[in-house]
Amino acid sequence: MQVTGVVHASQLPDRVPDPAERRRLKRSGVIRSAGEWYVTAEAPPDLVALLEQGLRPTCLDAAALYGLWTPMGRGVHAFRPRVVRMPEPAPRALPIRRRRDPATAELVPLVDLTSTPSPLSPQPIVLHPPSLRAWPDDNPVPDISRVLDHAARCLPTVDAAILLESALDLGLLDANALRVLLDGLPQRYGRPLRRVRSDAQSGTETAVRWWLEGRCVKVRSQVQLLPDVRVDLLVGVNWVIECDSRRFHDDPVRYAEDRRRDLALSVRGYRVTRLTWEQVFLQWEQTSRMLQVLLRQRRHSAALSA
Repeated sequence: MQVTGVVHASQLPDRVPDPAERRRLKRSGVIRSAGEWYVTAEAPPDLVALLEQGLRPTCLDAAALYGLWTPMGRGVHAFRPRVVRMPEPAPRALPIRRRRDPATAELVPLVDLTSTPSPLSPQPIVLHPPSLRAWPDDNPVPDISRVLDHAARCLPTVDAAILLESALDLGLLDANALRVLLDGLPQRYGRPLRRVRSDAQSGTETAVRWWLEGRCVKVRSQVQLLPDVRVDLLVGVNWVIECDSRRFHDDPVRYAEDRRRDLALSVRGYRVTRLTWEQVFLQWEQTSRMLQVLLRQRRHSAALSA
């Protein structure tokens, strides 16, 4: 994966053929070295901090750079070939990891801010086991298959599923590549992930659906219930669950459209539950208890009203 503002030292002469111009750019600080790379002000700071230490991002951090829907996590995930010797002492902690919210294009922290004293506190490096004797290419971010392989071995199953389903939804991973990836994993990692789907459109949707499926509840994703209404999840016959994909809810147009859809569904006998990002990822213990109560009532199995 190529990243704006980052070029390998071996590629710089192709980008800037004139040696005098390269020297001028370096002297002026327009470009500066970061390990075996040259970077500009456009380069993501967290990525540059890794490259300076001879590391490359993987797992959650590389997934964020690919634009995947990225669940929360702690630590900065990185890896290195066997031939790279780590400096002493161990790698320094890096700034808090962030992802770009697809709905707002804003960078948002990838940690639980409710339990973090300072949003700017440094995050420790989580090194993934190396599988190579040397870097396979000059790209600052590993290929998506390697990133997802690392994620599947590192993260809780549902978090790995969120990344896989996001990659499928974005077209960064196809069915054949997914099969190869899962076949290459130990069974304890690969088998639970074989039920990933390609139609999930947010991590909140994936998380809730996996929880329901784990309780043998019939649930379908992205169901077209009305000509102009597609819902995130349809549980049983008549229970619609809509999952907000971001933690900010300040769009009045979106708010009004959501209420229009809810009313249209209610008229046709559907029960609508909306879950926020916070309810799914910050308050899941309480949220899941309430969802369990609703499941026990079995009203989702009732026939739709005429």
